[in-house]
Amino acid sequence: MSAAPELPCAPDAQADVCLVLEGTWPYVRGGVSSWVAQLIERLPQLSFSVIYLGARPGEQGLPRYPIPGNVLHVEVHHLLGDAAHAPQPGAGGAGPRRAERERFAANRQLHDRLRDDPLHLSPELADGLTTLACGERALCRSDLETHPLAWEGIRASYAEAPPGLDFNHYFWSVRSMHEPLFLLGRIATDAPAARVYHAVSTGYAGWLGAMISRRGGAPYLISEHGIYTKERELDLAQVSWIPEEADPFRAGLDDGMGYLRELWIRFFHSLGRLSYASADRIFTLYEGNRQRQLADGAPEHKLQIIPNGVDVARFRAVRRPPDADPPPVLLLVGRVVPIKDIKTFIRAMRIVRARLPDAEGWLLGPEDEDPLYTDACKRLVTSLDLQDCVRFLGFGKPEAVFPKVGLNVLSSVSEGQPLTVLEGFAAGVPALVTDVGSCRELIEGADEADRSLGVAGAVVPIASPERFADAAIGLLGDKQAWHRASEAAIHRVERRYDERDMLERYGTVYREAIDARAGLDAEPAAAPCRRAG
Repeated sequence: MSAAPELPCAPDAQADVCLVLEGTWPYVRGGVSSWVAQLIERLPQLSFSVIYLGARPGEQGLPRYPIPGNVLHVEVHHLLGDAAHAPQPGAGGAGPRRAERERFAANRQLHDRLRDDPLHLSPELADGLTTLACGERALCRSDLETHPLAWEGIRASYAEAPPGLDFNHYFWSVRSMHEPLFLLGRIATDAPAARVYHAVSTGYAGWLGAMISRRGGAPYLISEHGIYTKERELDLAQVSWIPEEADPFRAGLDDGMGYLRELWIRFFHSLGRLSYASADRIFTLYEGNRQRQLADGAPEHKLQIIPNGVDVARFRAVRRPPDADPPPVLLLVGRVVPIKDIKTFIRAMRIVRARLPDAEGWLLGPEDEDPLYTDACKRLVTSLDLQDCVRFLGFGKPEAVFPKVGLNVLSSVSEGQPLTVLEGFAAGVPALVTDVGSCRELIEGADEADRSLGVAGAVVPIASPERFADAAIGLLGDKQAWHRASEAAIHRVERRYDERDMLERYGTVYREAIDARAGLDAEPAAAPCRRAG
C-alpha cells in the first residue's frame, strides 16, 4: 500500500491566494477539481494555500492530483469527524463553559433575522455571526449540548414547527446542522495567512471564507460552478436519513418533502446568502447561473460571468481528419455517481444498440466515489445484456480516447459548465447532453453571434433514454450533420472557451484584490486572524 504523500505545511507563510474548497481538489477528480488544478498550475506566478473540507476522516484517500510547487500550505479538516473530537474552547476539567445570556440572546436575534428577511442579509449580520463563531467569546459545541439557555432556544424554535413533529428528530437535526459550524469557527480563528481568500462554492466553504475575511479584513471572492444550494436540494430530496415517517406535516410543500428537509434547505440557503453578503466579488460561469444567484440573494453589482476554458491546443492535436466517418462510439467522461445519471446512459445504449448493432458506450472516469452506485450500474449492464458494448474504462486522459469516438455525451441531472464538453469540442467531437446547467448554451450558442456558428450536437431532457438514443442515432447516422456539428463545436470553443482568456481574467481579478489588500495592510484590521500578515 502506498504511503500518503506529505502535504506542504507552511501555515505562517503568507500566500497570495487561499483557496477554500469543499469536497474537491486534490482528493476528488474531475469537474471543479480539474478547474482548481488548472487555476493553480497555469498561474505559477502566484502562491496558493488551501483549506480543504471533507466529510469524514479517511474517506478521501490519497490526493488525486500532484501538489504544485506554488502551493505553500494544505490543511485538511473533516466536517463530520473533527468537530466531534477536537478540544472545545473554554472546556476543560471544570466542565463546559457557561456562556452569558447576552450571547445567547444575540444568537437568537440573528437567527430571527435570518428567518424573517432571508433575501436581504447584510455584512453586519455576517459580522455578528462571525463574532459568535470565532474567538474567545464564541459559542462552542459544549454550549449547544449542555447550556440551559441553548435548550431553551431549541425548545422555542421547536414550538414554531408543525404540531406533531417528533422532538428528538428535530433536536438532532438542529445539532447536526450546527456542529460543523463550530469546527469552521475554530478553523477561521487560526486561518492560514493570505492576501486574498477565494471560496469555490458557497455552503460550508463559502461561510468559512466569509468568516475568515470578516475577521481579517482581506478581500474575499466566491466562484460557483454548480449552484451549491441547488445541488443540496437535489441531495436532500433523495437522502434516507431524514425520517419522513415521523414527519407527516408537509408545511405547505407541494413536492412531498417534510418539514425537516425544508429546515435543512433553509440552512444551506442561509449559508449561501451570508457568503454572498460577505464577498467582495462573485463569479459564475453563465447567465443561467447568474440569474439563480440573484434569486438566491446575491447582490447584482458583485456578480460577474467568467466562463470555463480549456487548453484548445492540447486537444486540437487529436482531431480526426475532416473526411473521416464518425465512429459509432458514445463516450461519457465523468465520475460514476448518481448526479451523472449513468443508468440513463446505459438504458439508452440498449436502444442505440438495437438500431446500430456496432455501437458502443464507453465510460471514462473514476468508479470509487460511490461503490454501491457503480456496482448497481454494472449490474444494470449485465441485466440488459450489454457486456459486449458498454465498457467501464476507469480514469484516463480524454485526449487519448476522443479520436476513437463519435459523440461525447452527458446524461447528468445537474451540471454547471462541463469542461468535458469543451474538451470534446476542442477535439472536434460533437456533444449529446441533457438540458441542465449551461449545456444548451454550449450546444446552441449563448447569444446571436454565437448561435450563428451552428449547433454543436444535441440537447435532450433528463432521464429520457428514448430521446437520448434517438438524438445519438440521428447524429451518428448522418455524416453531414455530424460534420456540421463538429465544425460548430470547434469554432465555438476556439472563439469563446480558450483557457487563456479565463486565466487572464482570473489573473487580473487576483492582482486587483492583492493590490486592494496592500492598501488595507496599511491600517490594522479590527479583529485579525491569528496568523494574518
